[in-house]
Amino acid sequence: MEFNKYQLLYIQTVYDYFRENLQWPTFRQVQRKILPTHRDFRVIEVAKSIDDNPAAHFFQNLDSPVAITLKEIHQLPEAEQELAELVKLIHYSVEKYITEDKDEVRVTSEEISQNLHFDGVTIRKMFQLLGLTTGIIGSSSNSLDYKTWSIGVSDSVIDYQDLKSIDDYFKRRDEITKSYQASRSSQNADSIISQDYDISAFIIKKQIAPEVINAISDPKIKQICMELNSTPEQNVISLMQGLGEGLKWTLNYRAKQVPGASPIPRHKIGDLGPLLDDAIKVPYYSDNASNRFLEVFRNHFLKAFYDAIRHDAAYIPDLMVINNAIAGLEHLLRVTFP
Repeated sequence: MEFNKYQLLYIQTVYDYFRENLQWPTFRQVQRKILPTHRDFRVIEVAKSIDDNPAAHFFQNLDSPVAITLKEIHQLPEAEQELAELVKLIHYSVEKYITEDKDEVRVTSEEISQNLHFDGVTIRKMFQLLGLTTGIIGSSSNSLDYKTWSIGVSDSVIDYQDLKSIDDYFKRRDEITKSYQASRSSQNADSIISQDYDISAFIIKKQIAPEVINAISDPKIKQICMELNSTPEQNVISLMQGLGEGLKWTLNYRAKQVPGASPIPRHKIGDLGPLLDDAIKVPYYSDNASNRFLEVFRNHFLKAFYDAIRHDAAYIPDLMVINNAIAGLEHLLRVTFP
């Protein structure tokens, strides 16, 4: 990959901030840093101009977290050690997945500290760099400062056995992505050809029915659903975020009414994964359709969300997947607010 002056300045500034503050900056923080010496610098435009940077695919504003990829970070000599440590962590996750006989294999910051001898700063960096990978993580939870975290290892991690370097990771990921794109393109073409559809109106974004929204008694959930309905279909990440927020707050509302629900979601909204686990285990709902939707969302859609926000546009779900999730949320809302 080749970069111009402003693209390299963007990448360098983002990573310098990350190394100093142990978290990713917003676009605004990057622009404020650069603008005094480069007055024509427009941070979002620069990010969108970089090949394969996800900023070009999703709606962004200055207060959004920056968009950056591991390939961009790989251009910086000072990132060499962190990327080598990331490869060690991926290798550890692969080996644990293969050797541990469990339905869900998890890796925690505590065991990484003990077994890979990463210090506290490295532990905090690794979780966020893992967030830029594809096919490694199936779910995750973390403290706000990233000092402690836990990841569910994705089934697809077996495609990354015996990695020798970060370049090896990039090669494997590119091969998998090309295969996925070719398969998806073929499936979509076959589907269109085999059906008598008006292709100009092939898929329309589903709306949550007005009567369902009107029945919602919780003002926060109602507002989230109204915003979800008004979000353009092109803003896939915003749609996914809205779905996650709508489901999270709906389950939190339901938890207050269900005997045996964990006290955690009643007092603190954390990651959606643990809340879904609790809703399925208790369960929060008695009908099969609701529980099936929660299982599908946890096991499939949640992973799609993680992959998409990890900056690989090839894994962005299509509108049909989004529509199915909206339909599931709508059903849950009908049951929650009859």
